[in-house]
Amino acid sequence: MVAALLLLAGTSLSNASDGAHWKSADYLVEAFVEIALGSEYEVRRRQVRKWTTPIRHALVHQTGDAALHERLVRTHFEHLATLTGLDILPATSREAANLLVILSSESRLKDDLQRHFGWNSAAQRERFHREAVCLGVLSTSRRSGRITRAVVIIPVDRARARGKLPACVVEELTQVLGLPNDSEKVFPSVFNDRSIDDFLTGLDVLLLKMLYDPRIKPGMDETTVRPLLREISAELVRDGGPERAEAIAATGGLAASSP
Repeated sequence: MVAALLLLAGTSLSNASDGAHWKSADYLVEAFVEIALGSEYEVRRRQVRKWTTPIRHALVHQTGDAALHERLVRTHFEHLATLTGLDILPATSREAANLLVILSSESRLKDDLQRHFGWNSAAQRERFHREAVCLGVLSTSRRSGRITRAVVIIPVDRARARGKLPACVVEELTQVLGLPNDSEKVFPSVFNDRSIDDFLTGLDVLLLKMLYDPRIKPGMDETTVRPLLREISAELVRDGGPERAEAIAATGGLAASSP
């Protein structure tokens, strides 16, 4: 099994561009390669990773406000299921889940990182404390690129203190679907840690649709996937996909219930 680490950082900076740069087919291809195949920790490009089986999720409540957290997670998963066509439902039990969402606290974080991610290194934990608010890990079959399991940990008190609770839910649950990288090269996007976006943007919606287009197979490398991405992105742009994606992002999921 191969694990990919996904962090949500606490920094934010107003986006310098309000233009339509992301609505071009070429930009969509490069953004996909950067987010789906890139890595914050490796120079080499990785393979496409995506779910091919139903997702059954379970919430582990280690703090209060369970009803609020369940609503946030349920609403975003319903939005993701609509965008991707994935079968995403609550598991019948924690043991039956292949995606765990752990609502934790700062005081429990060390134990959670050790138990769920095997982080016994003080340096690993210090990097997380310094750079991130919440995190997720997805596991794949090394050869196939199929995602088989994922765990998301959200230290609720830390996320609330930084005004990032909804952002943590949105980014981490989206990233464990197979868009694991963060990059300042891609904007406007929740995958850009310097962005002010807490909810999916039109660009993020298109990246999800590209990833879960049936022509994109798990395990594809960059050389194989690029021609398909060019074909898919050209179709999206030609058919008004960016404009529809903007409308979906503005009115769907947690964005619809935001004040």
